[in-house]
Amino acid sequence: MNGRYDLHAHTTASDGTFTPRELVEHARRRGLAGVGITDHDSTDGIAEAIETGKRLHVDVVPGVEINAEYEGKEVHVLGYYFDLDSGSLQDLFRKLRNERINRMERILQKLDELGIPIERDEVLAEAGGGAVGRPHIARVLMKKGVVQDIRGAFDHYLGKGAPAYVERCKLSPQEAIRAIRDAGGVPVLAHPGLVGKDALIEELIPAGLLGIEASHPDHPTDVRQRYTKLANELGLIATGGSDFHGAGAEHRGELGTVTVNRSVVQQLREKSGVF
Repeated sequence: MNGRYDLHAHTTASDGTFTPRELVEHARRRGLAGVGITDHDSTDGIAEAIETGKRLHVDVVPGVEINAEYEGKEVHVLGYYFDLDSGSLQDLFRKLRNERINRMERILQKLDELGIPIERDEVLAEAGGGAVGRPHIARVLMKKGVVQDIRGAFDHYLGKGAPAYVERCKLSPQEAIRAIRDAGGVPVLAHPGLVGKDALIEELIPAGLLGIEASHPDHPTDVRQRYTKLANELGLIATGGSDFHGAGAEHRGELGTVTVNRSVVQQLREKSGVF
């Protein structure tokens, strides 16, 4: 093992295509020392991943990715090393998952009005019991031959401004950060380059922000360097990960293509109130 960690990966507990066990096995094949399990609004895959990690000697970093919004832009907050049994955090996840179901049904209604009927159960089957998201609808659209790939599904139907787009639940990044901190975890602003509002980073520090994801597949080299420098200046942890979603998720990186060294993971552990 090379001591490298990919701190941003998704499983079938949200919109990934690998089960938690398969993801950890893939991390082993990719030569990673560890992998962060950061499913959207869900920790359901972490126990299986940790069990597999112990067997394969892959260090599993427990995490989550909470979807929020700021000035009309999607803002994702990663959380690491929190109390997995936190009642308040699990209550928030249940609320967000229910909102996801409601959003899915409204999207399906819009698609039906566009002459593209999709059954609720088709999407739920695609989600496999995990937190439902637009990528699951996109995969159904692919299977029906409506689009060729996930990117096309978002461009033509599901992305912001597209005819079947539906706004998500309004959760502020400050609320997401506080929920993670209250559970003893370490909040990290995900892929800030996609947000495009760098002033937000300093705004979130009083709420408890402890890190920014400086390295991400959608951050060119100069952007990664800029966010790493900014993290150092602000006293934040600079993390990184591939945002791996598995097969059929061409718009994300392969597992292990964006990594950090073990010292970053140690910093996250040290900031945690429970690990």
